[in-house]
Amino acid sequence: MAAANYTEHVAAIAERMGEARDQATVHALLAEGVHALGAEHAVFVSFIRDNADLSVCRFMLVCEPGWCQRYLEAGCFAHDPWLAYAAHHSEPIPASSLPVLDAEGQRVIALAQQNGFASAALVPAHSGAGHSRISLLCLGSTQPHFFDGEGFGRFRLGARLLAAELHDWWLARIRRELIVKARITQADLELLRHEHQGHSSKRIAAELNVSKSSINSRFQRMNMKLGVPNRRLAARLAVECGLLIG
Repeated sequence: MAAANYTEHVAAIAERMGEARDQATVHALLAEGVHALGAEHAVFVSFIRDNADLSVCRFMLVCEPGWCQRYLEAGCFAHDPWLAYAAHHSEPIPASSLPVLDAEGQRVIALAQQNGFASAALVPAHSGAGHSRISLLCLGSTQPHFFDGEGFGRFRLGARLLAAELHDWWLARIRRELIVKARITQADLELLRHEHQGHSSKRIAAELNVSKSSINSRFQRMNMKLGVPNRRLAARLAVECGLLIG
């Protein structure tokens, strides 16, 4: 495929992904994009930086699903050097260019190599300043060194497009789920905005012309709705999901 047509093809898949309404459609488009990029397998994971709680992670697989089960059972998430790279870097790289010296990290990579990722490309996606939700699109091939050398530049742009669209789609889905399940109102968002700006209950109460105890009670109810232990984490969650600007 000519370079222009190749880029156009992947861009069209990414555009359709942004318009998708359900996860099944996004998954099918991811598989289409992976194959258009010349890869055989892919794992997309969205997580919160410096948080080892698997409940905040989202996985999407275009590979043998048993690999993910073995990955989780072996506790690989907390020691994954590829995720650690994505948490602090935005540049797509061949996984082979990332030095991994510790035994736990090498164990994680060995498991990936045994399950269709003999060669891998790491494509991070970030939301920008104020957000710590990170995503990683990991492309895999059973052919060793497939993503090494000059060939990496051939699909780097297309891979970035797919990773960015997937990241944005997941954020939008998490935001919708939060609003629907937790029944977040505009009044709740106003409180969260105050908390995010570092305002005390006394100051919020004065601005809203209510009592300090009323503000504290409202925060307690909202914390329960969001499933977090305190108002600071409630505001952080709102930022992560795009309900507040960081």
